[in-house]
Amino acid sequence: MPRIAIDTMGGDQAPGVPIAGAIRAVSEHPELEVVLVGPTDLIEERLASAGCEDARIQIVHSSEWITMADSPVEALRTKPDSSMNVMVRLHKDGAVDGIFSAGNTGAMVASCSMQLRMLEGVRRPAIALPLPCGETPMVLCDGGANVECKPVHLLQNAIMAASVLRCAYSVENPRVGLLNVGSEKDKGHSLAKETFQLLEKSGLRFTGNVEGSDIFQSDVNEVDVVVCDGFVGNIVLKTAEGFSEELFQILATELGDGSGDSGHDSGSTGALLERGLQRIRSRFDYSEYGGAPLLGPRGVCTIGHGRSDEKAVSNALGWTLRMIETGVQQDVIDSIRTEMEMVEAVKSGQAESSASS
Repeated sequence: MPRIAIDTMGGDQAPGVPIAGAIRAVSEHPELEVVLVGPTDLIEERLASAGCEDARIQIVHSSEWITMADSPVEALRTKPDSSMNVMVRLHKDGAVDGIFSAGNTGAMVASCSMQLRMLEGVRRPAIALPLPCGETPMVLCDGGANVECKPVHLLQNAIMAASVLRCAYSVENPRVGLLNVGSEKDKGHSLAKETFQLLEKSGLRFTGNVEGSDIFQSDVNEVDVVVCDGFVGNIVLKTAEGFSEELFQILATELGDGSGDSGHDSGSTGALLERGLQRIRSRFDYSEYGGAPLLGPRGVCTIGHGRSDEKAVSNALGWTLRMIETGVQQDVIDSIRTEMEMVEAVKSGQAESSASS
């Protein structure tokens, strides 16, 4: 059975929510085993209160945990027995097939990168954010792992994100767009322009620049992967989250949510409105995927939102299971090697042509 370790002390509602999410996940995935990492007494207390005695849920003790306020690098050094570090070590030692944490993102990126090391050919880690877009998500990469990028890092973000869609969602040849301030080829700063050139030389199905207004309208530019650096990607994510939450709150208030507070009919009409709002909300709800894969390190690593609820944690474990079973890691290694060789070959050919002329 695939085994996934969980940082039970990660997230705003730890350890209750991560443990509840794990219980839900094993009930939904009969083939799954989970390892809860954290203080044994707290975990046993939560399992007992939930009446859970499933043999597929195991415990590995840790005496410390990393908070959201901790400096990522300092936390790795000063808290070696944190639940996050212990979880990553389990993966490094081959005791588990994947890991998940809704804790400090910076610490998770640092711990996975330093302990697991990077896959062959991969230069920097990246977070591939699945954005709800119908049956198959659009992937925004990078969502915040690497904020100081070079063009080659963005190229590799595109390669790795394409691997996720190809393996996990059977998108044979994902369409790649570069997030920019305009659709024209010569738009943007030097990073965007140089990255555009690299993507053109690659074997990826590069469709050109994508503007921010088009991210949630995949039919406009017809892209499956949106590439950007981690600084921009994280701002896009947080802006989209804040806007969607406020929008749905306004819609619920103005249209009526069944409470009768808005003065609208709270009967059948109100119920229909509420169901409609819930369907729309689910298309933009991060908990539908629950987590985002951290690509680059030698392992199957999933990062969750700090506010993850039970549903989000369970779905994140399901996403991690999918990543394990579909072989994304090997596809990333093969794709990085192939695409980088192709780019270097194009560069070499252009250099020879220039010299001969």
